[in-house]
Amino acid sequence: MAQPSQTFQASNSFEKLQSYSFHTDPEFANGLAIILGHPGTPATQEEMNREDDLVLQAKCFFFSRKENLNPPIDFAAYKSWSLSRSAGEPKATAVSSLKPDESESSSEANVSGIEPPILPEPAYPSSFAHIVELITTGQPIPGIEQIPDTVLTGHDTASEKPRRRKPWERDDAELSPGETTNQAA
Repeated sequence: MAQPSQTFQASNSFEKLQSYSFHTDPEFANGLAIILGHPGTPATQEEMNREDDLVLQAKCFFFSRKENLNPPIDFAAYKSWSLSRSAGEPKATAVSSLKPDESESSSEANVSGIEPPILPEPAYPSSFAHIVELITTGQPIPGIEQIPDTVLTGHDTASEKPRRRKPWERDDAELSPGETTNQAA
């Protein structure tokens, strides 16, 4: 019966993960910042305290690597453990009462079909963003002349200049009196 000891080890790891001070770890702050899309600046306290799946997965991954856990912490198991634990706890303090409400609201948002906010697109100049929108919707771009794909017939003119001769071609006038052309037949 190795399952009770594995369950104990998992819950022990989960408790260590939950009590780990991520906000004081600069390595985690930099790693989370890369995941969130702003690698130049470390993640803020607010970003590290978010309860969404992305941050929780990052915490599980980071903690597993930091503590050299083998096998690493299973995110789904940790999330279900965390939810069951927060549902069973009485709300004694203001801090502990805020965390279950946040997790309930985030899970309700996922159940109701409303997704958590997605990272904003890069800010382009308004003119560039407008041009991109026009191109993607297939609308004409102002200031660009529409050139038809066909050649108009009837507007062509015949060439007025004579054909240029090659260096080895000669005029009949340039022939010396004793030479004859090959064309005389």
